[in-house]
Amino acid sequence: MKVEELMTVLDEIAPFKDSEKWDNTGLLVGDQKSDVSGILTTLDCAHETVEEAIKAGANVIIAHHPIIFPEISQIIESGTGSVIRSLIKNDIALIAMHTNLDHQPNGVSHMIAETLGFNETEMLIKHEYFYKKLRVNIPKEDVEQLKKDLSAAGVGHQGDYSECFFEYAVKGQFRPNENADPYIGKQGELEHVDEYIVEAIFETAHENQVIEALIASHPYEEPVYDVLTLKKPSDKGLGVQFSYDGTLVDLVSLIESNIGRNVVNIVDGGNESIKRVGIIGGAGMSYVDDAFSQGIDVLITGDVKYHEAYDAKLSQMSIIDAGHYAESVMAEGLKRLVEPKVNVDVHATSVSTNPFE
Repeated sequence: MKVEELMTVLDEIAPFKDSEKWDNTGLLVGDQKSDVSGILTTLDCAHETVEEAIKAGANVIIAHHPIIFPEISQIIESGTGSVIRSLIKNDIALIAMHTNLDHQPNGVSHMIAETLGFNETEMLIKHEYFYKKLRVNIPKEDVEQLKKDLSAAGVGHQGDYSECFFEYAVKGQFRPNENADPYIGKQGELEHVDEYIVEAIFETAHENQVIEALIASHPYEEPVYDVLTLKKPSDKGLGVQFSYDGTLVDLVSLIESNIGRNVVNIVDGGNESIKRVGIIGGAGMSYVDDAFSQGIDVLITGDVKYHEAYDAKLSQMSIIDAGHYAESVMAEGLKRLVEPKVNVDVHATSVSTNPFE
């Protein structure tokens, strides 16, 4: 397996296009043409992580947090630069799967829930999925060729299905003027024609190539078509939620027992019992209002600031700050996702990169 082939596998697990615009995911260090000898999954990439990869015979590290995040102007033997230099010296590739992994139904928040013993989860804050719908008029005899050409341009792909089209018969009319070169009919004469309307959806990013393919395939001098923008709830989003039956104290005890470290802080919103739990791995307080609008009784997240906690208390929201490092369970979780899809050994890190330890 080459690194570029591994990237294809990872893109199937958590498409890199699902990353936030501000994020830096993908291959950060390394050569796409290199052979993969082994893989190490980790939350962060530190010097100890590189040494662990070397001992395990792994020349690819997949980290959740990108080590190259802000723009950097130098790579020197200091700080982040020293880790990057170590990766290059030892010919180890570094891949980051950050917000693209966060946004999957089986992503980092789900991995935390699994660690707590809850395998059945739902998305907490669902993304809205925007896509395009093409509707075009075409003579009956040209329908099949048009569908073939549009399919090659990315039209009609829905989930695990391709070539998904709808068509129905209509009557069309037009009058070519003296400057027209009509495929059907004569200049100056009103023409009636049996046509079909063909409809299918496509990804918004593919619009230019779809229109180019339509114009190239369509027999008319002036094809009649519409492109509509549609949206629907996605199966992807941020965070997860699940049913729970217990108290806030019970939940804190469960987290500390299963995660293996003390929670950082607790905001008690006054819930006598907890029936619905939400998790946003990492720093999730920017989404607290959206999270609680889904009917949860408590949010488990990390990096809760004083004023965020104060506002949550006033709003009677219960928050458990489990710490950002609670995401470290993703090393085992990602290993389980990657291992069945590759033909090399996959190792989950045993090194702690918790900066507070």
